[in-house]
Amino acid sequence: MSINHTSRSTTNTSGAVAVLAAPRSAADLLLSQEASRYFLQRYFLMTGALLFVASTLMYFFASPAFMKACYFGMALPIVTSFVSFLVTEWAFEQPTMMFMMVAIMSMILRMFNLLLAFCVGFIILKMSPAGVIIGLLATYFSYLTIEIAYMHNKGKILGQ
Repeated sequence: MSINHTSRSTTNTSGAVAVLAAPRSAADLLLSQEASRYFLQRYFLMTGALLFVASTLMYFFASPAFMKACYFGMALPIVTSFVSFLVTEWAFEQPTMMFMMVAIMSMILRMFNLLLAFCVGFIILKMSPAGVIIGLLATYFSYLTIEIAYMHNKGKILGQ
């Protein structure tokens, strides 16, 4: 996904038209920043909402072991989602192949991290498997929705 730069043409004294690459306009940069701001706002709102709803529900309905396992499961997607945002911000400015490689490797690494977190929580720390799975998957897919919306908006703004 390469960035489309606007171009302008000028006519020189010989009548030939030269095409000069112009930098992205201020409006494009502001729209790009708006897409990034969209993600950050949704990220912090989602984090607060997930922690509030999960804490409230688990206070009334969950055992302490399930609660501990669920918070453990929620921690990894919260952190990796923010790291993914930072990497994606960097990758949008890279050539198409680099962006695609970063996007695919990000998906593979996140799936591996989910598996690794489950193994650490269940096998090594002997946590409730249901708590770890629910925490991991509910949080991961919640953040995935705002990441997809962010990437769609940012790609559309940058003409990719």
